[in-house]
Amino acid sequence: MSKTPLIIFAIFFGLLLSSCGDAAEPDATGPSQLDAFWSAAAPDGAREVLDVRSNTSQGEQVVVKGRIHHFVDGRSFIKLADSALKSCLDLGGADCSCPTPWDYCCEDLAKRKTHIITVGFHDEGGQPLRESLEGFKGLDHLQTITVAGTVNKDDAGNVIVAATSLYRE
Repeated sequence: MSKTPLIIFAIFFGLLLSSCGDAAEPDATGPSQLDAFWSAAAPDGAREVLDVRSNTSQGEQVVVKGRIHHFVDGRSFIKLADSALKSCLDLGGADCSCPTPWDYCCEDLAKRKTHIITVGFHDEGGQPLRESLEGFKGLDHLQTITVAGTVNKDDAGNVIVAATSLYRE
């Protein structure tokens, strides 16, 4: 008995199975929900992180400028640092051996707490976007960005700006 029909069947079946997976996979290069927040121009009236943290009230509309301190994995939240904080890169590495210079480990912890706020990006229903900002439009640690949004404060002193726009310097 000839093995040719069996070989042809095996090749055909293998090709059939390998072609099935492509249609079901999402397009990783498609549009991002974050695109709706991206701004080509910096909004006017930007304030420093410390000023927004100290001198705003619940529900106030603000424009805040700072450096990216931290990304939250799988969510559209970032920590934004005031320009008064100095990273290891700003200090030229003097007496600073942080493996991650964007965490401002050479700065006093109390100062870090008062000079950092959280910025969040939400859908139209108010739910946090399930997409990381890291790498979006080239965003990376220590880059300066300007965000417009609404201030939310809690009783513990945490400040979160619900973003409406994002501009990278």
